[in-house]
Amino acid sequence: MANTTVVVARAKTFPLSTQEGAYSECTLKYHVDYGDIAYGTGSSDTVTLTLGATPANWAVTNSRVNVTTAFAGTTALTIQVGTTTTTNAFVTALSVLTAGLLQGSQTLANATGTATITMQALFTNATGGSPSALSAGALDIYLNLLRTDTSLG
Repeated sequence: MANTTVVVARAKTFPLSTQEGAYSECTLKYHVDYGDIAYGTGSSDTVTLTLGATPANWAVTNSRVNVTTAFAGTTALTIQVGTTTTTNAFVTALSVLTAGLLQGSQTLANATGTATITMQALFTNATGGSPSALSAGALDIYLNLLRTDTSLG
């Protein structure tokens, strides 16, 4: 099993407008196409997609993944969203082989902090195929990331 780490392109990171945020109950959206994670040739390879860093004092209060196009080219591919410390803090391992809304954990584990930490999405290929064999797929990761300190500096 090999892991490949890539960084989400800044052009695929969107702060949500007030209207979008009210509708989704989230503040950030990250868009991922299958080509962004098409690395690794082993049937149990993983791809870690770095989403960015939290502020120094932070909380994630809501999370979800919307698979807009089902991923194809492998027989089992899951996503987890969390931090470098707890990879499934926001979204536990859910399949991305079917289009639809995947709700994050209703009880977020380790979803607060008093120091900056890197947020990430971990894609795990479990059986046949590999991440490099992906031929279709797109999803959006939604997070409600809040700054929890009261200073404006």
